[in-house]
Amino acid sequence: MQARIVREVRSGRAKARAGLAHLLEIAPSTMGIHVDELVRSGYLIESGLERGSAGRPKRLLKLVSQAGWFVGVEFTGGRIQAARLDFAGKLEWNLQESLPSEISAAQMIDKIEAVVRELHNGATGPCFGIGIGSPGLVNPAEGVVVYSQFQPDWKRVPLAQELQKRFGIRVLVENNLHVITLAEKWFGEGRDEDDFVVVRARMGFGLGIVKAGRLLPGAHHAAGEVGMLPWPLEGGRRQVHEAFSARSVWQKLSGNHDSSPPEDLRAALISLADSRGEVWDAVVTDYARLLGVIQLIVDARRYFLHGTLAALGTRFCDDIMRRSLELMPELKHSPIRLGPTSLGRDAGALGAASLAMEAWNPAEAKPSA
Repeated sequence: MQARIVREVRSGRAKARAGLAHLLEIAPSTMGIHVDELVRSGYLIESGLERGSAGRPKRLLKLVSQAGWFVGVEFTGGRIQAARLDFAGKLEWNLQESLPSEISAAQMIDKIEAVVRELHNGATGPCFGIGIGSPGLVNPAEGVVVYSQFQPDWKRVPLAQELQKRFGIRVLVENNLHVITLAEKWFGEGRDEDDFVVVRARMGFGLGIVKAGRLLPGAHHAAGEVGMLPWPLEGGRRQVHEAFSARSVWQKLSGNHDSSPPEDLRAALISLADSRGEVWDAVVTDYARLLGVIQLIVDARRYFLHGTLAALGTRFCDDIMRRSLELMPELKHSPIRLGPTSLGRDAGALGAASLAMEAWNPAEAKPSA
């Protein structure tokens, strides 16, 4: 219950004892006991007054930022990023570094350790947890990366266990798209939505799904792994990963079908955002068809476009929404609402730190090693 209280105050959904009691459906007297304990433990403070239209002013609850902190690390082909959040969920420090094109699992674990230790510098209070976002199929319950399509030597890697040995605190591991979805929930426009889908197109393509305010991982931890579908859906020779990636879209729009994308693919896509013609329409149609099928299955309220492809901007999203209704008139009752994310390139690190932040429990909290 105290962990839930902290999460609700951090999210901004409740600012006073009475609001918390109503939101969490417990007696005000019981809520008072929990709040008092959190105040005594140094996690909460009451300050200022909230004046409503009626009744007595309520004392506002705030988290103690210096009570501790959380680390998030997310990596994929070519780069690693990390972030440190204070106890209130505010970003204190982030960093991003390039990775070699080929890196073994052991080397990657050493690199993650080095990045986490760097984030210890200047931190106030204990580190309460580390969240990791990894590409591939991840079993969060075991903290194991089962396999990664983009890192072939990653098979049954006990990532959480290896890092827990080195730091002596709780480590959580999730698929990197899932942690990016958590970033949208805590730091993006998803803060105000309980039902949304993150669409990510970078090296590949995948979905992160939130239902009733909770991440939907799936029974086998593979919800949203639509990148492995054949494309076209009628038994195409390529996978959605290949056909819908940012690289593939750049090749189509630029006409450079046999060329490697430029180093700054985001900038290259921005330069193509005003494209017109048959090729643009074909890309839009593909996306509209795939997302239309997904919408008929999950019936999401919002879609947020993440990854390098978000550089194509609002017009790309608007054209997809319009085309989806032309292809599937049935969607008029549950239309796709798609827009580029407002988050930056550090979304993965923020989401990984959010993974640790959501898992915080005062009964388990202890200083980092």
